[in-house]
Amino acid sequence: MRSHGSPMSHKIIVGLIATFLGGYVTYKTGSDFEFVKFEPRREEEIEKLKKDGKNPFEVKFLDQVSLNLKPEAEARILKKMKEEQERKLALEKEQTNGN
Repeated sequence: MRSHGSPMSHKIIVGLIATFLGGYVTYKTGSDFEFVKFEPRREEEIEKLKKDGKNPFEVKFLDQVSLNLKPEAEARILKKMKEEQERKLALEKEQTNGN
């Protein structure tokens, strides 16, 4: 009797490689962004809010909070975009000169 498909060991190896590559890509992509630092409230602030009848665990999102690119990542992306535009312009110029 013949088995159909690839052996289980091959499937495990390919799955592991895909998992590690996915983790690496996620890590590299995440390193380009600036994340908001969580700053917990002090005990005095929590007690004061409890006395005032306010919820000490309330989450407020400020307008200034955003997910921005780091300056190095922004410069790298702009450089790649400019190189791509220059390459396209050179290709268009080459095509127009060839006609």
